[in-house]
Amino acid sequence: MQQTDALCVLLTGRSESGFTGLLKRMVQAKGLQFDLICLKPETGPSGQKFSSTMVYKQAFLSDLVRTYREAVEIRIYEDRPRQ
Repeated sequence: MQQTDALCVLLTGRSESGFTGLLKRMVQAKGLQFDLICLKPETGPSGQKFSSTMVYKQAFLSDLVRTYREAVEIRIYEDRPRQ
């Protein structure tokens, strides 16, 4: 959060409709700061449906890598080993 040349993203497979408020309260209560907080939408920007959290995260990360082509490093902290 303190590194000014880094993009700090919270990416979760929790649904926007069910968890936005709760997640915002949790982040605020812990004093966390993210550049992006991304919850799984019901429908993606191209109208796609995500069959699983893994598919959603892969699509998001793929778009992120294409957007930040000049990035030299990506660090991912994941609480689910399979993902």
